[in-house]
Amino acid sequence: MKTIYLLLCLMILSGVSIAQNQLNPLESTPYIEVTGEGKLEVVPDEIYLQFTLKERYDGRNKIELDNLEKKMKQLMQKNKFKLEDLSLADASADFISIKRKKKDVLASKEFVMKVSTTSELTDLLAILDEVEVQDAFVSRVDHSRIEDLKIDVKMQAVKNAKEKASYLLSAIDEKPGKVLFIQERETYEPIFTPRTKMMSTVMMAESEDAAQPEVEISFQKIKLNYKVFARFAVN
Repeated sequence: MKTIYLLLCLMILSGVSIAQNQLNPLESTPYIEVTGEGKLEVVPDEIYLQFTLKERYDGRNKIELDNLEKKMKQLMQKNKFKLEDLSLADASADFISIKRKKKDVLASKEFVMKVSTTSELTDLLAILDEVEVQDAFVSRVDHSRIEDLKIDVKMQAVKNAKEKASYLLSAIDEKPGKVLFIQERETYEPIFTPRTKMMSTVMMAESEDAAQPEVEISFQKIKLNYKVFARFAVN
């Protein structure tokens, strides 16, 4: 009985091993492994400027926050800026009170304004300088089609892998067959924007002689870099 039992176990194990080999083409098919890469650099078309609007005193007269905000929005609309691109910096930014000498309170609001170009940013800074905002800085930059661009670069990486497999195998008169395995290796590099104050650029330009060149603002391009690890059957 023991002998029969051992024989049955061996037959079952052999059958499982054969089935595994038949169901796993990655082990039985000749293949080539390559890494494909896709790259793209784009100029950001979404620039987010964060700033603080704060009440202040002009002599003994207090300039209310509501009046400052109203003036700011009027200037924005006059210069063709869309108010829907203006938002509060966060949910708690509506009113941040700063107490002074217990009897005096100055209120402030933090805003974020989205613009599309550095030229628009320069115009916006001029408006904000007129209402004397504080702590203006570019919080981040992005691109309106970033998700579509990511897909394009990923497809480019897969095509690059197939092309690489083709020319490598051509050296031995072979061709790549169907793909057996693809692994995405994403290395998206978002732009790092340091918290740099921007108001000084406008103030500096206005303080210089009119013959001086205008201050130019530019941003580094957004870099998209994707890699895929692919395995192709060899025909």
